[in-house]
Amino acid sequence: MSPTFSQSRTCKFYSRCSFFILLLLVCFGTVSAVHAATLFQRSSALMQQLAEKASPGDYSFVVLGDSRGNEAVFRRALSVAASYRPLFILHGGDYSDKGSEEETRNFLSLVESTVPAIPVFVVFGNHESPAVFEKLVAPRQFRFGSKRLGLRVVVVDNAGEELTGRELSFLEKELVAAPQATFLAMHVPPQTSRWRGHTFTEGASGLARIIASSSPVQASFFAHSHVYDRDRFGGKPAFISGGAGAPLAWMSRYGERVYHILVVRVKNGRASYQMVPLK
Repeated sequence: MSPTFSQSRTCKFYSRCSFFILLLLVCFGTVSAVHAATLFQRSSALMQQLAEKASPGDYSFVVLGDSRGNEAVFRRALSVAASYRPLFILHGGDYSDKGSEEETRNFLSLVESTVPAIPVFVVFGNHESPAVFEKLVAPRQFRFGSKRLGLRVVVVDNAGEELTGRELSFLEKELVAAPQATFLAMHVPPQTSRWRGHTFTEGASGLARIIASSSPVQASFFAHSHVYDRDRFGGKPAFISGGAGAPLAWMSRYGERVYHILVVRVKNGRASYQMVPLK
């Protein structure tokens, strides 16, 4: 075994141990979630607390995306989302124009001042910087959820407009023994007969196969196109929610050009979906 490989395994081990210790400290009140290193870690700790109090038979979460360039609209989107008392908010990516650390810290400040008591999980978008994103926001591929609620959300990175074997393998692994309410999220939508343009094709057939063969997967969420739209992919509902502040598409072959959020209500294990325009 090479020193480099050994060091890599050691780093991954300590990283996982650190997160687990942090989660225990937050849950037992020794460390505030505010002081966790990344938004993902803070939100994960808060999510576990909220999931213990939520009703397994009836809870909601909110999906939104593409908030870059308009703080007023994004703040409004978060405020409207909060009015639905969601278990968490899922941001589909592109919170920044250039992915700078300054933009990212401004985004985090806005999120944490507007919805401090709601976990926010962010998908890696094509406008984000990998280094800054992983330092301050989240891993580029992750899952979260609650065993008690029978909920899982799996997030993968396709900001390069493709899904490679690595991402598809990650998805398949995370869907093993998935609970009844499982959802997928990534930034770029797949090309379908309805969705043409601003989409991806490389790996899309593999994604469709995985979704179709996994009965617990109820829906998939995308952003990237600055519209709202709904289609079916892999035989399941698929949504584009890209209207949280970025300039709306001036022309699109599909979808509604509207600032909005998507409210997902899971009742008795089955999801329903409501697009809410921002007034």
